[in-house]
Amino acid sequence: MRDYASNVIRSHRCLCIFTVLQLTLMLSMLEVQIQIDQSPELQRPMTRVLLGAQLGELAWSPLFSGFAMGAMFYGYGLIHLPSKGPLGCFFSRLRTAGLSVWQQCSPVMLVPWTLKVAQGLSLFPCHLWEFLANEVCLETDNCLQHVILAFVLWIYLLILAITSLVSVVRLNLQMLADRHIHSRDHELRAYVRGINELLGFEMIMVTE
Repeated sequence: MRDYASNVIRSHRCLCIFTVLQLTLMLSMLEVQIQIDQSPELQRPMTRVLLGAQLGELAWSPLFSGFAMGAMFYGYGLIHLPSKGPLGCFFSRLRTAGLSVWQQCSPVMLVPWTLKVAQGLSLFPCHLWEFLANEVCLETDNCLQHVILAFVLWIYLLILAITSLVSVVRLNLQMLADRHIHSRDHELRAYVRGINELLGFEMIMVTE
């Protein structure tokens, strides 16, 4: 089962990354609120944990995840343009430019997604502080249990967000490092030059 899951992740790496980013973003956009129910038919006030979300923001959330995926594509996918034909020279310049921009700006692609996740996760501490500031909360049934439940849920979401961000940043840094090979081996340098000539642009950079 573990080998099957590993093979699926390797075969559909981009889809898995997008799924993790999107799931993390959607969960962070859920508003965890603790409310006090003071209905007349109740002998004592009761606390309730409510999950809410704005459908409009959820609908737009794939754009943030998709934008963050730009950090995971060499040259934003422009390297896959054809290298032959009448437009081969133009495509070669376009690939080189796209790869250069990606090299410099790919980490920036993660900023909107990160800010959106941080904004969503920052709402719960504010709601929790407002709830605890209410004197009635101390007299409600199941107050402590609901507060602990909501806090544990928020902690899990925070861990998921941090883990997702760290994983994506590490993958981006690995891809950036993979473009550079430090070697004085003449055979390896000749092999890399052959690959770059075959691709029509400098995909791999060799330094001593």
